[in-house]
Amino acid sequence: YTGHTSDILDIAWSKNNYIISSSIDKTVRLWHISQMTCLCLFQHQDFVTSIKFHPIDDRYILTGCMDSKLRLWSIAEKKLIFWNEVSEKQMITAVGFTRDGSMAMAGTYIGNVLFYELEGLKYNTQITVKSNHSKGTKGKKITGIESFPRVSSGDDKILITSNDSRIRMYQLLDKSLYRKYKGHTNRNCQIKATFSEDGRYLICGSEDKQVYIWN
Repeated sequence: YTGHTSDILDIAWSKNNYIISSSIDKTVRLWHISQMTCLCLFQHQDFVTSIKFHPIDDRYILTGCMDSKLRLWSIAEKKLIFWNEVSEKQMITAVGFTRDGSMAMAGTYIGNVLFYELEGLKYNTQITVKSNHSKGTKGKKITGIESFPRVSSGDDKILITSNDSRIRMYQLLDKSLYRKYKGHTNRNCQIKATFSEDGRYLICGSEDKQVYIWN
């Protein structure tokens, strides 16, 4: 699959075998695994760092960009539906949806995760991701945001990976820290942890050339 004119920064798969890719060339491109050519192009104003399909309706995609803007696009209409600019013009480094798709999330270069209502991308709240002993300092870059798998039971949670070599799980209801995972190394790269399909395991790459799995 060829089409981008510069480095690819993120890739996401839909449940219907579509792929989206984002790039330093300031575009997001839509593909299907059965075709070698790009189906649609979504133009941005800066590098597109992170992308996600909507978990319920994959006709919509969420993009995060270095211009500090979070955007929701309609694939069917091939146009921008909603956008919002992150406060203090923070660079967006990761995006995600809640499990039910009702909220969008944007992670930033200084360790904040902001929550937006999907309708209109209206700001709701935010959390700062950092260690307790780091009071008064900014957090490290957010490199990944993942929601608890839909097939899993229990309270809704989100998984946040950051450049302090930590993975944190938060309760979505009250945004409280539920659990913290460590062991891998992630200080410079855009590494992100993810859940197994049944939600029993976490898996994450590492700068020490290992793959780490937690129960």
